[in-house]
Amino acid sequence: MTWVPVFAVFVVSHLTGDYLLQTEWQATHKRGGLTGGGVSRRALFWHVGTYLAAYIPAFIWLWGSLGAGVLLLAVLIGLPHLIQDDGRLLAAYARSVKHTDLAGRPPLGAAVDQSAHVLALFLTALVVGR
Repeated sequence: MTWVPVFAVFVVSHLTGDYLLQTEWQATHKRGGLTGGGVSRRALFWHVGTYLAAYIPAFIWLWGSLGAGVLLLAVLIGLPHLIQDDGRLLAAYARSVKHTDLAGRPPLGAAVDQSAHVLALFLTALVVGR
């Protein structure tokens, strides 16, 4: 299987998990959840869990070619999403590379966030596909 259909399925799964399944509570409280405690950690990890649930059809579809490797694939998809949705690495990127602060600029923050997600999924699809 080539990377193109894999990437297409990843994009549909991503949009489902990041927009259709993510709750308002997850979206507004997940920032800083990797080192923060309490609410931010719960929101971030619940979001990544529901986000990965959107990939279940993709994992089933890829089981024939990857077998138990879909478990590693789940990590390759979930871990970058976890780090990116913590928000601090992307904010540091925006300050260092784009010379801007994402705080108070929701459209730019969303664009940087989604661009990073799509890039990570593209690279993952290249690894999975042939």
